[in-house]
Amino acid sequence: MIEGRHIARALGMAALLLCGGACLTSGGARAARTSAIHGWWAGLGPVLPHDSFPADCAACHEPDGWHHLVDDFSFDHARQTGVPLEGAHARAQCLRCHNDRGPVAEFAALGCVGCHEDVHRAQLGADCSSCHSQRTWVPRGRALTLHQQTRFPLVGVHASTSCRRCHDAGEIGVFLPVDTACVSCHTDDLYDADNPNHIALGWVDECDGCHKPVVWNDAQTP
Repeated sequence: MIEGRHIARALGMAALLLCGGACLTSGGARAARTSAIHGWWAGLGPVLPHDSFPADCAACHEPDGWHHLVDDFSFDHARQTGVPLEGAHARAQCLRCHNDRGPVAEFAALGCVGCHEDVHRAQLGADCSSCHSQRTWVPRGRALTLHQQTRFPLVGVHASTSCRRCHDAGEIGVFLPVDTACVSCHTDDLYDADNPNHIALGWVDECDGCHKPVVWNDAQTP
């Protein structure tokens, strides 16, 4: 009885392994097709109109399945459309731009925001290339330089302070204007200043008359 139970359990495990292998193989193949630049599968949405495509379907599709493109399929985007794809755009899947949302030219005319959400909420202008490149969306380190053009240029300690110390949503790219008065950030420092007692003396504003943004504890009387 015990031996029969072990045999049944072994057969059950074998069935699960076979099923799992088949599922992984099927899912892996579909994932590979999906991740390919020119790939397509039903989960990506409706088939786009092919009115302007060549009449020879075999130039792109395999005869045994319209969802699969031929292995040697290639498309020179720059030569065929006049729009070269660079950096990450060259690696992006075609259907990220050419989909059922409408003609891609309408979105391209809007610039970067035609396809990419403006996480900065229009606070940093429309020229994304001032900080980002087509290779990666990670800023190129020009934030400090650009900040010098604002109403609060960063010098001394402010230049090395984390953005989120002043901009609460800075980690997600939202840099809303903030109050530039010293006490808006240094209220605790003001109340802790008791030698001499700044509150008692009425020294509650114009901190830069004595303090410089280099070393706060080394105040200089005007």
